[in-house]
Amino acid sequence: MDGRRWDIDDRGRGVASGEAFSPNIEELADAMRRAGWVAEDPEAHLLPHLEAACAAPGSPWTIASWTVDDDGLMVIDVTWDGPWGTWDLLRADAFSFLGPIAEHTTHVRQRTFDGRVEFEMATGTLTTETPFVPHGHVVRLRVSPP
Repeated sequence: MDGRRWDIDDRGRGVASGEAFSPNIEELADAMRRAGWVAEDPEAHLLPHLEAACAAPGSPWTIASWTVDDDGLMVIDVTWDGPWGTWDLLRADAFSFLGPIAEHTTHVRQRTFDGRVEFEMATGTLTTETPFVPHGHVVRLRVSPP
């Protein structure tokens, strides 16, 4: 790596740290480490919202399949009919697609594997955000080209 952060970067560094928001990420990470934090039945709580998003007029999404593993991770295989290779548009559409299942605190990470793009989402409510026991969901959205 040559020290640039993007193709025309001539500074090589930013203007500040992101430390002001790091406690938010740490709070989510701490909650996720607690046994039983991942809520049961994501197919009942999350899937209807995603199916509705697919059914919306003009939706670029189609759910091909979904599974829930023993740790509560919901894996959703989808196709996206946008122009493959326009990652900023795909990312915007993915955030819109995942938005209806996002809770008070959400982290999303984009990764690329074997010709598809994946969005890993951890979303939930923390102690200060709910009168109930803190809980959440973990979702992997696997996007394949149409």
